[in-house]
Amino acid sequence: MALLALLVLGVAAIRPASALNINLNFDTDANLMAAGLSATDIANMKAACSSAAKQFTDRYNDPINVNIMVTASAGTSDLGSSNTFFDTVASYTALRNAFAADSKTADDATTVGAGGSLPAGADPIPTTHIYNVTRAQAKALGLRPDDMQNDGTFNFGGGNKWTYDPNNRNVAGSFDFIGVAMHEYSEIMGRNSIMADPNFGNGMPNYVAFDLFHYTGAGARGLNNGPNRSFSFNNGTTLLIAFNDAVANPGSDLQDWAGPAPDSFNAAGPTGEQDDLTPVDLQTMDVIGYDRVTGTPTVLANISTRLPVGTGDNVLIAGFIVTGNQNKKVIVRAIGPSLGLAGKLADPVLELHDASGALLETNDNWMDSPNKQAIIDSTIPPKDPLESAIVRSVPPGNYTAIERGVNNGTGIGVVEAYDLDTSANSKLANIATRGLVQTGDNVLFAGTIVVGQASQKVIIRALGPSTGVPGAMADPTLELRDANGNLLEANDNWMDSPNKQAIIDSTIPPPNNAESAIVRTLTPANYTAIVRGVNNSTGIAVVEVYALN
Repeated sequence: MALLALLVLGVAAIRPASALNINLNFDTDANLMAAGLSATDIANMKAACSSAAKQFTDRYNDPINVNIMVTASAGTSDLGSSNTFFDTVASYTALRNAFAADSKTADDATTVGAGGSLPAGADPIPTTHIYNVTRAQAKALGLRPDDMQNDGTFNFGGGNKWTYDPNNRNVAGSFDFIGVAMHEYSEIMGRNSIMADPNFGNGMPNYVAFDLFHYTGAGARGLNNGPNRSFSFNNGTTLLIAFNDAVANPGSDLQDWAGPAPDSFNAAGPTGEQDDLTPVDLQTMDVIGYDRVTGTPTVLANISTRLPVGTGDNVLIAGFIVTGNQNKKVIVRAIGPSLGLAGKLADPVLELHDASGALLETNDNWMDSPNKQAIIDSTIPPKDPLESAIVRSVPPGNYTAIERGVNNGTGIGVVEAYDLDTSANSKLANIATRGLVQTGDNVLFAGTIVVGQASQKVIIRALGPSTGVPGAMADPTLELRDANGNLLEANDNWMDSPNKQAIIDSTIPPPNNAESAIVRTLTPANYTAIVRGVNNSTGIAVVEVYALN
């Protein structure tokens, strides 16, 4: 992935943006086909480019337009490259003042503070030189009016084997196109380096703003192309990640990370690897001038159910709905051995199906998964190697997770779905679990976690008669408890609820009067819903949790 730099001044007509827009302009289909892409490839590539753009526009809210041209070249010599336009900055003081004026987050404040990488005072580079920022970065920092001029070009090799699918990015033998696109977009946006290049168009040593974030230690700037440089925004006190050594790896970019852990900002990545934006990547774009969205939206970040797992129709079936307009990265887990309960399921296997019933992925023993590293990186891998897990980015829609026992084993199991990206403009809006509800520890438990800064209104339903399946529970009851086990509310027969009108207003009251429901506004915390049968009756029941706002 190489950087080609062009110094261009001038301002085009302004079209104000209300939020960060990444406007993609694509080369003609004829030229893309000449580079080796089919018509299907072109359509999928364009969708993948938009998906990569959303990774930035959903996380940063600068009211500017970043305008990127997308082209392709024949062959495999160019995995991904960016041709980026730059503006000069009058002085270090002008550069630092722009960063200070744009400071919105704690990391921004550190960057321009006394112990930061861009402190007030003397220019940290004493020799004669010129400072630059990318044209997109200049707009983000208020050094240039917002405009619709092209800020840079992303080119990729059409002869490479790509995976464009946002839901299947780690394909053996294929490069993750979305990861490469994010890499090149970020260079156009300002994550690049010149490091005293005298051939930048004016014969003088040139630096870009990002060069000032290269350190070899506390207070020691790494203003060269050599080894031992790391990214830091607190003057080298914390070396967050190592830079690529462009001397040892000629032709590679010195502003990229060295790796090897999967990361969109690495200098290189192998086939069969999904390269996402990491927390350090998000900090990086924040401190170089982009306004990171702060605060956590209120969402159901985890939805889980516990029930005896039988065979046939009595396996544990959990459905969840993703709402919104972009993909949601989730981890789905099938738990058994680590439950610490008598009669637990010894060896669960997990399936994930889409709304049509098509099998998306299956796993038996998460340590054997081809996505093992992604499961580890989620920070919540199953505790027992016999348990199962799937990490996947799924578009809005309905999904079903099925937990079975290996070789028709039975026992108490838990199926869970966790939101791994609460910043995305999509949410886990519902879980519905069906299974055989018995007595004692074998009743149906559904847990949810509300995270964020505000309350979440939900409806919880316990269904039986309306399921229409043989052996349906005739009269389910419902309890809602807090994280300490305290009873918050109970219901038997929703028409008798004092909140009957709120249940009706939800637009999804239970279809049968013998079924139960609770509408309640929950503050951020952990909650458990419990479904039992009246008078210890048993039968197949469904519990559902819907987010209502």
